[in-house]
Amino acid sequence: MSEQTINITQLLNTFQLFDKNKDGSISSSELRSACEKLHMPINESKMTELFQNRSSIAFEEFCHVMQEYGQFAQDAYFQETFRAFDKNSDGFITAKEIKKTMKDLGEPLTDKQAKEMLKAADLNGDGKLSQDEFRLLFNQITQHAAILPRTPSSPISTNDLKRQFSYASKNLTE
Repeated sequence: MSEQTINITQLLNTFQLFDKNKDGSISSSELRSACEKLHMPINESKMTELFQNRSSIAFEEFCHVMQEYGQFAQDAYFQETFRAFDKNSDGFITAKEIKKTMKDLGEPLTDKQAKEMLKAADLNGDGKLSQDEFRLLFNQITQHAAILPRTPSSPISTNDLKRQFSYASKNLTE
């Protein structure tokens, strides 16, 4: 999976926004407030680890937390997308399931287009996509579509899926 780079300026702006007393650090209560406002789940063990033997964290630690969360959000978004395509919940996605999901999203594909999308990521040639194989297709689509992942508290949007896989159906099958 390719690393998503979080814009340092955005991180700094966010850090400064939640550094209520402007002391150059964020207390546990300020971080909790930031997480709640960003709809990020608060991991109590991570909070305990971060604030062990100190009352606040500096910008560098804040960046690390946000980057870890970005990866968590990307993984959650992938899992939601995989489940949306895996209609029979067998852990694999077939061309038929790709075609059905795209039709449900208002972007119907021909049998040929669905098979070509599947073939683009079917590394072992078994005619279906495992989660690992689908991740390759998913990563390619999300990179080209330039759509940020949803957070786990903000469910996958039909419009996001539609835009991403519509792009893929037009560009990966030509």
